[in-house]
Amino acid sequence: MRGQFAELQFIKRLGFVKTFLHVISQYEISPKVLLPYTWQLLKMMLRIGDMTAYGISYHTIDPQGEPVIASGVVYVPRKKGKPKGVIEVSPLTRSKIDCATRDIMAAEIFPGMIGYVTIIPDLIGCGISDNKPIAYLQHDNVAEVSADMRKAAAQFLEQELHYELPNESLLFGYSLGGSGVWALARYYQLHPEAGVRVSHIFAGGGAYYPEVALRAFHSTRYSDYAILPNIVYSMNHYDQLQLDFRHIFKGQLLENYKHWCKGNIPIPELTQMIGTKLDRYLNFDFFNDQNPEYMRLLKVVAEKTIPEDWVPKAKVHLFHSRHDTYVPIACFWELYKCLKRCGAKVDYKLLPHDHVPAAVPFELDFISFLIG
Repeated sequence: MRGQFAELQFIKRLGFVKTFLHVISQYEISPKVLLPYTWQLLKMMLRIGDMTAYGISYHTIDPQGEPVIASGVVYVPRKKGKPKGVIEVSPLTRSKIDCATRDIMAAEIFPGMIGYVTIIPDLIGCGISDNKPIAYLQHDNVAEVSADMRKAAAQFLEQELHYELPNESLLFGYSLGGSGVWALARYYQLHPEAGVRVSHIFAGGGAYYPEVALRAFHSTRYSDYAILPNIVYSMNHYDQLQLDFRHIFKGQLLENYKHWCKGNIPIPELTQMIGTKLDRYLNFDFFNDQNPEYMRLLKVVAEKTIPEDWVPKAKVHLFHSRHDTYVPIACFWELYKCLKRCGAKVDYKLLPHDHVPAAVPFELDFISFLIG
């Protein structure tokens, strides 16, 4: 049964200082980036508390509709009293070792440390389902897997902690999580039977229009973040494209893609291995409208756009880096214009820095919103 809690995987206690230092080190955030936000950090530290992380597994489906056991983490504040609410996070999963159950000190848990239950699924291809390729940009499946995780978390909390999860959620996601949380917001609104009301949506740095991002790669032949090979490999598997990788990859990537592109290697490490110039690891004629492999991929990527068939009832808060070299800012503007056209309640903020350090002000803005 989808959404059914399966098993408790682990219980671990998390403190703020250790988690903060881990995240700063993992994402190589420089003190210069943090300095302008000193006051916000101090305000957060005054409200912060320890959390208990519960790793769980549960029943859901993969992008091809097959039943699968997935995993994720439910973070519960250790402060006495009733939690302030529920934050559902769509993770910025970059590789199999970055998922919540493998790296429980995730950057996205800080907002929850001021008193919120925080739910982070691993998504398919990570955690307990890591025998599969990571399901990059499979937005419908991301939404279903995330909603199933919430159901399982509710069962677990009621069964083990005698806590009834409220039916209202705040949604939060950055980078791949930005588009993931947007898909989840749509899912909840179009499926009232799920019984979840979304009050606010915080989405930053997302590839809401993947075709726009792919065409940007086509234009620049450059990427600071070598995730495109993984996305191509993932879509070939889940969308059954039957691509001939001899016409797409070259060099070391062609020799090793079956291992490298499953998500086994952190993307920064893969970028160091294959470089930032796409022509170093992709065939020069791949980005060609006459290339059947490219056209097949482009068609499927276009279908991964999260449909514009709904008007969010929740307030939408959009963020994007002015200087984003990972996800083109055009993806953000397309979504913002769509929301303005349909009359949604939306505000936006363009952030300084590049994609990764821009996550700092994005998250601190969310925390400031929660603190009030």
